[in-house]
Amino acid sequence: MAEDEAGPAALRRRLQQVDPAAAEAIEPNNIRRIIRALEVVEITGRPFSATAPTKRYRRPSLVIGLRDDWTALTERIERRARAMWDGGLLDEVRRLDAAGLRGGRTASRAIGYAQALGELDGRWGREEAIADTARATRRYARRQESWWRPDPRPRWLDATAPDLVQVASDLARRPTQWTP
Repeated sequence: MAEDEAGPAALRRRLQQVDPAAAEAIEPNNIRRIIRALEVVEITGRPFSATAPTKRYRRPSLVIGLRDDWTALTERIERRARAMWDGGLLDEVRRLDAAGLRGGRTASRAIGYAQALGELDGRWGREEAIADTARATRRYARRQESWWRPDPRPRWLDATAPDLVQVASDLARRPTQWTP
């Protein structure tokens, strides 16, 4: 088989032939989903895109998302993680720990709390706990971006725009801009 007949590019071309809608919806580098879509087409004889649920919303709504430069966001995350410690997070977690924080299934795993518990247990020093809080927050921000990416509803606005509040208010006053 020639090199151009095999590999991810060939799989993507095949999906474009058998299900252009799925090929458009699936990220080009998401080989697992491309393969899955081709499998569904082969097994069912129907386009993969036909099996995807259609999103219907109960009421018209306006979803506003804020976008920011990743570098600026990372800097704010770093400052926020440090501010959590400077603001007394360790004392807060110490009190909550005495009240049974570790017995809960989620609170003790929350970003910041988990790292503060690690510092209290001696697994981390202050700087390592702060750095891990920032790292976990960056990962969480990336997951949020991935979560919202396929959703067609958000109207993405520049978080640093000086007229951000005005633009958002204008959108809110114009129901024609809302998702049906």
